[in-house]
Amino acid sequence: MNTIMEYKFDKKQHLHLLDGKPLTGTSSVIAVLSKPLTYWAAGLAVEKFGWLNPKKFAKEECERKAFETLELIKVTEPEDYLKLLDEAYRAHAKKLDDTAVAGKDLHTELERFVKSQMGKNKENDFDPKIKPFIDWSKENVKKFIASETNVYSGRLWVGGVIDVIAELKDKTLAVIDFKSSREAYPNQWIQVAGYSLQAEENGLFDESGKHNKKLDKSIETLIIVPFGSDPIIPAIRKNISEWKQGFEWVVGLYRLLGFENNNH
Repeated sequence: MNTIMEYKFDKKQHLHLLDGKPLTGTSSVIAVLSKPLTYWAAGLAVEKFGWLNPKKFAKEECERKAFETLELIKVTEPEDYLKLLDEAYRAHAKKLDDTAVAGKDLHTELERFVKSQMGKNKENDFDPKIKPFIDWSKENVKKFIASETNVYSGRLWVGGVIDVIAELKDKTLAVIDFKSSREAYPNQWIQVAGYSLQAEENGLFDESGKHNKKLDKSIETLIIVPFGSDPIIPAIRKNISEWKQGFEWVVGLYRLLGFENNNH
């Protein structure tokens, strides 16, 4: 059986298929892990009621803002207060939506730069915000091998899309993932390790299922580019065997808890 020809990607539904059957998306698997954003989300909610982060503002300013908002709430009409409660409840979701829209631009810029280095375009006018990544790349990347490439694992029954695969000047292969966060989180390292396992198992594909490349060696480096940070500095992991094992554990946990019944 020619497994290479069995993989397909439905871009419209963002669905990975093997033999016509849906694979679980790598990002869906990672959703089984909680993100370290609880306090962040709570902070956005209570900001509606006058809270300021005491780590960023002086005590006097925090108190002034809180009491000013309290006085406004006292004279708020009941229906307006209900609207305020609803806004507080949804504050984190709105922030994520706004960040995602803004993040698409920088993600696109990073992608454009990588493709320019691969000879896929001749563009050289990029957003100044990605200059630290450009400088880092010139110092550390020997060549970019792939951009927006599809991968899958029949063994783990998962599929994904890798932002970048590069050969570094230290002679290792690296998976590079662009994230809109301000830093690299553990769940992100596990996700990128999952991509590396899939790339090693079957190589790289385009969305039509065409096999583009078989890797000639294992991936030894994971890189996350948190473009929500300023400056944008890549975070790097070199000893990645435990992260790869972590992804396999997460896949097992995902299936044990029955998440596949609701997600692909």
